[in-house]
Amino acid sequence: MQIHQGVVELLVLSGIDREGHLAWIFVPSGWDITRLERKFPFSGHARASRRRALVSVQTARELMHRYGTNPVLEIPGKSSLADLLSDDLSGVRMLISRD
Repeated sequence: MQIHQGVVELLVLSGIDREGHLAWIFVPSGWDITRLERKFPFSGHARASRRRALVSVQTARELMHRYGTNPVLEIPGKSSLADLLSDDLSGVRMLISRD
């Protein structure tokens, strides 16, 4: 007998530097993923296992103020999302992963 497990959604934020390279990764806790998908032009279709969108640093700051800065997993000595959102970034990629 198989037990149906619910879908696990994970949101990953990645800082993209001016040269297009990944500067950092942050996995926020408690963000409204469904609402984000409705608001931003994510790649792929609604049931895709991975969808991406690129937002400006200012937009990421606004989302941080709305949803908070708590990570899914606390890593000692790591910067907070507020510290990571530098004006030197060209943007922040939002990745939604569903398992």
